Amino acid sequence: MPDRKLKWSERALEENRILVDYLLNEWGAEITQRVTDEIDQTVIRIQNNPEHFQIVKKSKNIRRCVASPQTSIYFKVSNNAIEIITLFDNRQNPKKRKL
Repeated sequence: MPDRKLKWSERALEENRILVDYLLNEWGAEITQRVTDEIDQTVIRIQNNPEHFQIVKKSKNIRRCVASPQTSIYFKVSNNAIEIITLFDNRQNPKKRKL
C-alpha cells in the first residue's frame, strides 16, 4: 500500500546525518551521493512493499531491510504510516542495536 505516510524518527534522522558527514569527510562527495541514493531507493522499496521485509522484533512489529552490506534500515509499519526507526551499521556488534 504505497499511500502510507513515511516518517523518520529523530534518531534515524540523526544517524543519517552522522553517516552523511562521515562519508563526506572520509570518502568524498561522489561516494556520499552514491550511498544516499542507495538509501533513498531502499526507502522507496520499503514504502512500496513494507510487508516484504523480515520481522525482527514481533512484539513491536519492527522490520529490517538491508540497504547495503554496511547498512540496515529498521522500520515499523502501522495502518497509515511507515516509520523509519534507525539506520544501523552492520559492521557493528549486533548487541549495540537498540530497537
